Amino acid sequence: MDEGFRAVLEQVLWAWDAVGDALANPLIAVGVVVGAVVLGVGARCAARRFGWRPVPAVFAGVFLGVVLGVTFSRTLPDWATAPGQAFCHLNGFSLHGSAELLNALLFVPLVWCAVLATRRPLAVAVGAVLLSAAIEVVQPLTGRGLCETQDLFNNSAGAVVAAALAAGFVALRDRAEVAR
Repeated sequence: MDEGFRAVLEQVLWAWDAVGDALANPLIAVGVVVGAVVLGVGARCAARRFGWRPVPAVFAGVFLGVVLGVTFSRTLPDWATAPGQAFCHLNGFSLHGSAELLNALLFVPLVWCAVLATRRPLAVAVGAVLLSAAIEVVQPLTGRGLCETQDLFNNSAGAVVAAALAAGFVALRDRAEVAR
């Protein structure tokens, strides 16, 4: 087996275990499920009101619940509350490591479905970047995680790529429908 493939496979397995460990906490599991259901229903109502496509809107709502559940399920490490610690840790963009890769992929399903629902890739991409920034600021204020610029950069990069790919998919699908 190729070494590069083996390394990616090990990262995927680590990520799968991390998700399983997080969902083993009943509070986190219930929060993710309830948040996904509530936001999915809310997205269905928004789809009806704004004329969005209902199925991708519901999935976008569900994925928003998952994003919020995952990002606010962590606790603040003890070292982060020590005197003299910065409010936000300034670190750059990186895809080296499982956590970094997961952060880049975190917003992809949400953004993909939101673009399919609304057909507004720029608005969705900007909204996702702003949501990521808000999450990074709120996490340390609530004691539910660290503010890290790397998370913001990785989330944003994944969101922008997903919005661009979804916009391309919508354009190709529209072209195919017109050709019929």
